[in-house]
Amino acid sequence: MMTNLLPSLQTISPVAGPGQLSSLEGALATLDAALQRYDDCTHAHSRRVVGYAQTLGDELGLDRNGLRWLGYGVFLHDIGKLSVPDVILQKPTALTWSEWVTMKQHPLIGYRLICDLPITGEAAEVVLYHHEWHDGRGYPYGLKGGEIPLGARICAVVDTLDALTSYRPYRKPVSFEAASSYIATQRGTHFDPRVVDAFLAIPTWQWALLHTGPLRTSDLPN
Repeated sequence: MMTNLLPSLQTISPVAGPGQLSSLEGALATLDAALQRYDDCTHAHSRRVVGYAQTLGDELGLDRNGLRWLGYGVFLHDIGKLSVPDVILQKPTALTWSEWVTMKQHPLIGYRLICDLPITGEAAEVVLYHHEWHDGRGYPYGLKGGEIPLGARICAVVDTLDALTSYRPYRKPVSFEAASSYIATQRGTHFDPRVVDAFLAIPTWQWALLHTGPLRTSDLPN
């Protein structure tokens, strides 16, 4: 599956200028279709978190270019799950130790795929570091605090928001109010305090609206 994506993705420039955005959008559309065929849950999740991340990035003061690359990185953050067996992704019960080890490889696998392409820098950092924790207990490298790129810190919050408020084979979704309360409890442990404060400054109804509104690949900023 991932090999089939390379012909389209390899045409992307590392710094996409105005004349190259159509090629980039075409590659993202190819990946969007591949994710949908492989795992609809991961596909829908990847699309939703783009809107969440860019809303939070805007609250944190990212400029237009920063928001664009944040969107690309967040859209690609789970690309490594294309290598995770379907039986693990859709398992309705807790993962075994060996299954969890396999699952935890997806940031590294996704990053290696991205690094084989001309997409690097900020977007690739989101893919690699989005499971790092502010207190250093995350993976794959156990980075902490400011060692974690801002885009990955943003992705960590919105990734959790969507995971909590969306259906999963092993549990039902919670309300956006409950999800926001949980994220607040993880301030300074799992999540960067500054990112959490910005997240909490945005009303829960706005997150809920982003969740229900469809996002097209063409909605990514340019």
